[in-house]
Amino acid sequence: MMNDRALIQRIQNDFGIEGWVDIQVNGHAGISFCSENLTLDQVSDAVDKLDQAGTTLFLPTVVTTPPETMLHCLRVLGEACDHPDLRKHLGGIHLEGPYLSTEPGAKGAHPPEYMHPPDMDEYHRFQEAARGHIKILTLAPELEGTPAFIETVTAEGVVCSAGHTLATYSDFRIAVDAGLRLGTHIGNGIPAEVRRHENPIFAQLAIPEIIPSLITDGFHLPEGFIRAIFAARRNHGCLVISDQTHLAGMPPGEYQLGVTPVVLEEDGFLHMRDEPYLAGSSRTMAECMEHLNGLGFLDDNQLVDLGYRNPLKALGRAPTI
Repeated sequence: MMNDRALIQRIQNDFGIEGWVDIQVNGHAGISFCSENLTLDQVSDAVDKLDQAGTTLFLPTVVTTPPETMLHCLRVLGEACDHPDLRKHLGGIHLEGPYLSTEPGAKGAHPPEYMHPPDMDEYHRFQEAARGHIKILTLAPELEGTPAFIETVTAEGVVCSAGHTLATYSDFRIAVDAGLRLGTHIGNGIPAEVRRHENPIFAQLAIPEIIPSLITDGFHLPEGFIRAIFAARRNHGCLVISDQTHLAGMPPGEYQLGVTPVVLEEDGFLHMRDEPYLAGSSRTMAECMEHLNGLGFLDDNQLVDLGYRNPLKALGRAPTI
């Protein structure tokens, strides 16, 4: 286990912040925010444990599942966002899906049978269930009807982010003109092999209005890729997320991730049981920031940009430091 407390304690002392801001959290300590059995008590438990782990503000993330499951989770999380004891730790809800690419590699672990182009009526049902607390929506810009959809939901106060996509530069440019402002886990949710010039990674980096997020858990992205992103964007043009599954904070062992059997290794590597393929993140935001710190090319002020100021700015909040 990383010594993830050393950095956060130094940051707390030197900058006066309580902890990190994580805009993409799928669960914690065995509690999944996408479970059909999710309860308010479970959300409260996860909030407490994440706070103890150094994540002071986060967006619980609902991914593509059957619509009735998504509606249930959004209702519970919307109630949590209004709860007087929980709302200071919840920055809203991140909806990742179902408006994503079904193409191999791009779809990731999202079930294609529930994925489709943006549907405004469905989205409004989701937002109503969430009591208006959906704040970030990840979608694929190339899908039919997406620019008009982005324009409408942006006007309603939602921040749109590109992810699980094979969009071209032109697709991204049109989406940005409609209001797109973020990129979800750049370098992931993408095929292992892409066109060398025209691909979603370069397209995002070429458009300064898009702020891409990175999973710096030590497994999702190699050091060279991380350094390349920061060389292109510096500390003001990107941000860090954990994208942690509900297995973050759990001991090593065999688990189920949805219907998929997975193994969590001692070093935090989470992989499919029968294949050596990554199955998600088991690292908290504090651990992701500690890994990034360990690469040795960023100072503490830059780390605070990436794990605190920039995520707050992405949510339209003004950092206090």
